[in-house]
Amino acid sequence: MAGLTAAVTGLSTNAQAEPARSSRGAVDPQTVAELRAMGDSYRRSYKSLPAATLAPIARDHIDLVMSLRPKDQPAGPRASLLAHMAEMAALVGCLLSLDLGDDEQAGVFMDFGYAVAKEIDSPEIGALILGGRAFSASYNGDPDSGLDYALAAVDAAERGASKRMQAWTNAVASEMFASAGDEHGFRTSLDRARTLLSGTMDDERWGGIAWFDLSKATAYEGSDLVRLRRYDEALPSLDQAIDRLPGEMVRHRCSAFISRAEAHAGAGNTDQACGDAHHALALVGQVQHRETLRRVSELYRVVRAKNSAETRSLGEHLIETRTMLKTARSAT
Repeated sequence: MAGLTAAVTGLSTNAQAEPARSSRGAVDPQTVAELRAMGDSYRRSYKSLPAATLAPIARDHIDLVMSLRPKDQPAGPRASLLAHMAEMAALVGCLLSLDLGDDEQAGVFMDFGYAVAKEIDSPEIGALILGGRAFSASYNGDPDSGLDYALAAVDAAERGASKRMQAWTNAVASEMFASAGDEHGFRTSLDRARTLLSGTMDDERWGGIAWFDLSKATAYEGSDLVRLRRYDEALPSLDQAIDRLPGEMVRHRCSAFISRAEAHAGAGNTDQACGDAHHALALVGQVQHRETLRRVSELYRVVRAKNSAETRSLGEHLIETRTMLKTARSAT
């Protein structure tokens, strides 16, 4: 934490325009390009890599960039190095918050990444981090702050982020509106996301974590309807999302399965709810997505009253997964 604070205070006042302070230790442009390419692969791998494996790698890349003294590099390499560092900070913040359950440390990395994004004037990374803040706030019991962050993410993206980032921030806003019980806001935001996705993409500029496409937008729709307690209406969207989400999008499928489990539970389909919750827990075991574990825990408390073989089996699976995640976290 102290290292990140020192890094922020050491940033130049204008990372884009200020000339290098020293020519000593200049980083080769090819090295900078390779670092950014590795960062791209790490962000994409969020779809399927375990959190306890990916988080230390991303943290190491932040340390690596710090060791290259980005503020002393020429303007172009400096901005690229700082962008890489901000992207890795956003990734670490997401992993710590949603997967590893360390909200305090997650906030430090998100604050750091946002400060760097502002330094290099990157609406792409700024929108990404604000969107991540929306999830963190909402899942920690503050839906009003979640919506505020989501709307700020939409505004940041509209100031020059990629089309896919603009679409994703609108989808995030749709979830936050649904959590607040605002159906009009949910519909308007999700329609905007789909409209953006149907247009021309500029994916060479995509700086987001993992991926966002129409199949994921459909998953958002189903999950949003669950939040609005429209359970029967949610099921077709979630069926379609699970059918269409590629197998490598493990975290996305994990979220879709727990949303469909919640929809089935709300509709009174206990056995189907338990079946989907089992699928979600199996995927949690692969990627260590703690937010899904929390949701399965809440669902189990709802269906447990049925006292059936299915609910008892789900309870056993839940304890096994919780133990596994505790072990994984202690190893990071």
